[in-house]
Amino acid sequence: MSDETPSAGGLLPEAWRVHLPVFEGPLDLLLHLIKLNKVEITDIPVAVICDQFHEYLKIMEELNLDVAGEYIYEAALLIHLKSKMLLPRPVKAAGEPEEDPRQELVERLLEYRRLKEAAQSFAELDRVRMGIWTRKPQPLPKPDPAEAEGEIDIGEVSLFDLLGALKTALVRYEREHPPPMQLSLEEYSVRGQFDRLLGQLDAGRPYDLVDDLRTRSCRAEAIATFLAVLELARLNLVRIHQTEGGDILLYRTTREADLHDREMIGL
Repeated sequence: MSDETPSAGGLLPEAWRVHLPVFEGPLDLLLHLIKLNKVEITDIPVAVICDQFHEYLKIMEELNLDVAGEYIYEAALLIHLKSKMLLPRPVKAAGEPEEDPRQELVERLLEYRRLKEAAQSFAELDRVRMGIWTRKPQPLPKPDPAEAEGEIDIGEVSLFDLLGALKTALVRYEREHPPPMQLSLEEYSVRGQFDRLLGQLDAGRPYDLVDDLRTRSCRAEAIATFLAVLELARLNLVRIHQTEGGDILLYRTTREADLHDREMIGL
């Protein structure tokens, strides 16, 4: 079931029954519910958002989590706003604009979203600054009393001396500011490991799973391999056996079953 599909027993996504997102406050939760329902802040379906907000608080109580007072206060405001939206509004005089009960909540959400976006921008800027290598401040050398008493002969500086100083400064700058490292992201798909294992397994011959995992190049490839083994076992393409010594062995099933299952899953 998709994370955005409401569960049968509640109004919030089924995935929230297992993994509860962490929100910075009730307004952060409201913004998430508005995004989840794909509606505009200026046109909030108060009844739906209110019910989902209370469903979230109910989940927190079921998980024995402390519900902050600001969440309870916001829930009460939503109930009050929901009642205003359901009750008939007083008739206004001709030409007088009709008051929207949601206006105050909309303004609060817009202001909170602006502050949140600004905070995220500052946080991103701080992360960029952390990656810049700067030279630590060095104390200025103390003047030599013997030289301070006499006169300092500056003399004349030639063009070659200036070019030599510039070259020294550039070399030192390149040494203290190396170019950033470019790391390429390696991706390992479960399908790729699925096909690799099928090509290496032979019917009747055991295959050491632990030894195979140890020879993987990185953690991501090992995880993809493990998931591929689970999928092979689910499709009855392999049998898994653990020896008394703790080794985990894989056995390929018959070729007929292999071909039948591969046709069933469209491989």
